[in-house]
Amino acid sequence: MDRRFIDEEGKVLMLGNEAIIRGCLEVGVSFVSQYPGTPTSDIGETFQKLLREQPELQNYLVHHWGINEAVASSECAGAAWTGCKSLNPMKHVGLNVASDPLSVIALNGPNPGAMVILVGSDPGSLGSHQEQNERFYTWMFHFPCFEPHTPQDCKDYIKLAFKLSEQYDTVFEIRTSTRSAHSRGFVNLEPIIKGKKKGEFIRNIPKYNSLPPHAINNHIRLYERIEKLREIIPKLGVNKVIEGNNKIGIITSGMPYGYTLEALDQLGLNDVPILKLGLIYPLNYNEISDFLKDLDKVIIIEELEPFLEVKISEIAHKKAINVEIIGEKYFPKSNEFSTGLVASCLAKIFKKEPSNQMIKAIDYFNSYKNIIPSRFPSFCAGCPERATLYTILKATNQLENTVVCGDIGCFVMSFFPPQQCSDLVICMSGGLSAAIGMSTKTDQKVIAYMGDSTFLHTGMSPLAEAASYDSNILLFIFENSWTAMTGHQPVLGLIEKRISIEKICKAIGVQWLRVEDSYNPKKLISSIEKAFETKGLKVIIVKRECALQAHRWRMKQRRELNNQGKRTQEVMYHITGCQMCYECARILSCPAIRKIEKDGYETMQIDDDRCVKCGVCYEVCPNGAIHKSIINALDEEVPFREL
Repeated sequence: MDRRFIDEEGKVLMLGNEAIIRGCLEVGVSFVSQYPGTPTSDIGETFQKLLREQPELQNYLVHHWGINEAVASSECAGAAWTGCKSLNPMKHVGLNVASDPLSVIALNGPNPGAMVILVGSDPGSLGSHQEQNERFYTWMFHFPCFEPHTPQDCKDYIKLAFKLSEQYDTVFEIRTSTRSAHSRGFVNLEPIIKGKKKGEFIRNIPKYNSLPPHAINNHIRLYERIEKLREIIPKLGVNKVIEGNNKIGIITSGMPYGYTLEALDQLGLNDVPILKLGLIYPLNYNEISDFLKDLDKVIIIEELEPFLEVKISEIAHKKAINVEIIGEKYFPKSNEFSTGLVASCLAKIFKKEPSNQMIKAIDYFNSYKNIIPSRFPSFCAGCPERATLYTILKATNQLENTVVCGDIGCFVMSFFPPQQCSDLVICMSGGLSAAIGMSTKTDQKVIAYMGDSTFLHTGMSPLAEAASYDSNILLFIFENSWTAMTGHQPVLGLIEKRISIEKICKAIGVQWLRVEDSYNPKKLISSIEKAFETKGLKVIIVKRECALQAHRWRMKQRRELNNQGKRTQEVMYHITGCQMCYECARILSCPAIRKIEKDGYETMQIDDDRCVKCGVCYEVCPNGAIHKSIINALDEEVPFREL
């Protein structure tokens, strides 16, 4: 067991996300609900692991994989309204989905319990389809928002957020980023507090029913709570000033604070005053104006759009402080920052020449671009989605007169070469929604993708509309039973077979429905061709488990049988007589197949250490050059798990 989540004293190394969890244990959180999404997925994974390793936690701590972010947020509100402390993690774009219920929950307030939303931002789109600056939600919904820099900050801020949430009847936010969530640092451990096992909901119609006239009253009450909190900010100790006598100062927060310290050190600027904000909304007017009043200029260092810059400019204007505020003029409004970027921008502002050490460091970093070849992201060997894309390309003659509306999931990678089998991506289930509109205005063939997790998340609504209008679309639903792209969280109800996507589709009104296996590409190609012969809505459910999970399960079964003294079959695929047609390498594009030179001739070769033995290449090779051998053919067969 991981002693970092058991011991009650000491100093341990933790990721930012792990420190968040530790803080929750120390403050008595008893309910967590989230939909998985990078960079917050591993919070749920760790909670699930702790509940397995420490069954006694199950007496008071519950973790749910929510069906979507809106459901998860409402669950957390419900738990808080029984008097419990609830945590609601999500990624930055998940806040868009959760915004509908959260706009009301913020008005109601979480009392008698407490509620904290944890939002993982993603400057640079390191694991997302866009890098939106979700900080503006804090201003719109009035979520007081902490932005930690170190893992110790993560633990301290989440504990403080729950305390203040309970005290001020206000939903609080902790805003991390991909960097702060997954950076390591030392964290001091404190005693663990057991959360409430059971609470009680006490009826209070004006508080919990934000309809006229209560909606206006709750709106007024929310402003009152925010102003009370604004007054006490200096006493919280989360905003810190680093003194300096330079007439140019810096205000920053989160990860940019770390980049700023390193950049100033590289530039030899040791006299610059810095205000590090731990709480980025609301701001205390006197605290900001006290920092600004003796400066000629202040530099705002923040990633993405100028959120702090706008609010600090507003305070300077209201307080009539004559200070030049510098931000977006020098710092980019896109992508994540780095020490080198911040140092380069500060060098221009302070009219400093970069040091030789700094130039060498940047050149050294850039030199690796010439050493490490650039590669497109790729599907795993044996991925059933890769095999499905192959069948689509074959059935449509390389997408001739065909539009493919992509979606969120592993198959977002389908727009990369060599498949290039996705024309657009919007958001979860946005592909089918776009396809509905597109199909009414074009005679092209229209294909849409959707994963099983997306289907349950927000996919049933557009499917109901497509069925109602009988839209001329071919929809592929990839049922692999795992939310694979965010770390293989189970798709709710599918593995346990409590939910049937096939039955839901039929209940919604889908008339043309097929369930296929992408490991049988010839049959799937035939179904696609038949679908295009039929007008109206067609749905093909591709039912095949994620190759990574299926391969792990199969290898585990083989090990268990071998430990019992039983021999198992071993399937091998090998290539001889290759005609170099590249069907396997460029259209199927399996990463377990590569080109080599043998006896002076070019040929393709299967890497046994990467091959998961799905057999798709064997099925699709047009020249019969891929051969299948079964070792120990009379012994026990261990096939892939059937869904």
